[in-house]
Formats: sequence, structure tokens, C-alpha cells
Amino acid sequence: MSSINIQYTKVPSSSYSQQTLGDNSGTRIETDQIRLEPWLLERDTPLLWELYKDHPELFTYMPHGQLHTYEDFYKHQANFFSIKDWVNWVCYVSAHPTKTGEDKKWVLCGQVALLDISLLHRRFEVGAIWLNPTVHGTFVMVEMTYALLRFAFERLQAGRVQWKTHHKNMASQKSAIKLGFSQDGLHKKHMIDADGNWRHTYFYSMMDDDWYGREETTDGQRGLDVATVGAAVALKQASAAPQGRQQQLEETIARRKKEGKALTVGITLGQPLA
Repeated sequence: MSSINIQYTKVPSSSYSQQTLGDNSGTRIETDQIRLEPWLLERDTPLLWELYKDHPELFTYMPHGQLHTYEDFYKHQANFFSIKDWVNWVCYVSAHPTKTGEDKKWVLCGQVALLDISLLHRRFEVGAIWLNPTVHGTFVMVEMTYALLRFAFERLQAGRVQWKTHHKNMASQKSAIKLGFSQDGLHKKHMIDADGNWRHTYFYSMMDDDWYGREETTDGQRGLDVATVGAAVALKQASAAPQGRQQQLEETIARRKKEGKALTVGITLGQPLA
């Protein structure tokens, strides 16, 4: 059995802004200490701005560059409506309750997305990750990515999940390897940055076979009923012993919680980050 329990919950349609994933749109993904809440523009943008506004360096390697006003930040968030292969979540973290029976206190800490989505070919990318510096060095980024990978491979029946990063973003390149992605190569002059310079992009990937620790499969099952099969797989995996990259990532999370930076007292108390 997996050492990390995970729950998938369909939230009301009024609680999310994007329908990109068909029947799986509006899915809340929750572990014991991480909750990925489907993004809602008007509810989440002001709260995300409070996390970001004093840390514009978080967007240094994003294609759009740093944003310095709420108006630009809002336009950036609203632009997601026009992108048809992209879906966002906002990330919350919880410290373990300090008293028996005490409700968890969830604290907003950042944002993450699936992008470059092809439902037909069951291909996705984990990206557009940014987290308030308060949780840098903790388990949050690793467990957040784990939760989204598990959702992709279980509920979306992904064959491939990729990660890509700016050629100068050494931290993201190191994270890709630590998370279990394999480097595919460098795409030179892949994008033009906000400052007008060429960006080269490193691509990384993880296959479903890597995640489950099995021999390579060849049948893509074109036309698969993803919603039905994905629900059945998620139920089965809840009681199955993890293998492959899933097992490795769960071990990484356990080490990070034991040896990494601890959550702040403020998060334990449920105080908003800034």
C-alpha cells in the first residue's frame, strides 16, 4: 500500500474556471498535507498576488518575465482562459494538527499547472510552478508534484508527462532529476524571452511504465474511456504497493519531511504567507 493517501474530489462547477480535462475537470487532489484546489480566477487571483507581489524573482524564468503590478498579474491569470491546453490548481499546505481532533489549517502557498495537454494522446506537462519562498526547501514542491503526477497517471491515464525548463534555470533542472524525470535533450532557440533574448529549453519526461516500474508497453489503447478506467485504476492503486518512480518519489518525500526545512510556526497556526 502507498505510504501517501490521496483523494480525488469533484468540486462544484461554480468553484473552478477551466474545463480543459473533460470529465476530470474540477478535480481537487489532496494528500495528508497538500491540497491542490482547482483554480477560480476571481477568488484566487487576489490571494495569489499577496503571495507573489514581494517576490517578483519567482517569475524570472517564466516566458512572460517578472510582473510588477496587480493589473499585469491579473491579466496574466485571466489569459489562461484563452489557452485551451492548460489547467491550473492553487496549492495549499497543512501542518499536522497539534491537538487531537483539531481541524487542519490549510495555507495557500502557490500555483501549479498541467499544460501542453493532449487528451487524445494522453500527454501532459507539469509546469508553471511557483511557490512562496516560505516553503522553499520543505517537502511542499516534491509532494505537490507527486500528487499531480499521480493524478495524471491514475485518473488521466497519461502515457507521458514532461517537464521543461529554461537553460539558465539550474534549480528547475536539478528538481526534474530529483523528481525522477529523465532528460530528453536541449531544444535550442525554443522560445524568445520577455527581454527579447533566445531561450533554450531542456526537456525531461516520465512515462507510465517508469511510474509503475514495469516493462515498456506498446498498446496506446486509442479511444480509451479515461474517466471510467482512471477511476478504477485509482481505486486499485490505493491498496497496491507502489513501484518504480512512484515508490522512489514517496521515499524522497519521506526523507525531505525528516531531513529538510521544517514548516514555519505561522503555517502551523494557519497564518497567511506573504
